[in-house]
Amino acid sequence: MWMPTEDEAVEMFARHLVARHRAGASPRARQKAESLKSQGDLRGHQIWNAVADTAERLRQGNRQTTH
Repeated sequence: MWMPTEDEAVEMFARHLVARHRAGASPRARQKAESLKSQGDLRGHQIWNAVADTAERLRQGNRQTTH
């Protein structure tokens, strides 16, 4: 059974959010990160910020290839 690494999981979630929410992907991930932080889940906060960063990178890459 395949188990994704943390980096692979971050990439998968980021790609899913970008496909579904486009420009709203990163803000949604950051909102989730803040929610987790307020609940005391600092590791979840860190991971969802990584998802947001990856979503931003993916969106920037998409903009560069469409111009």
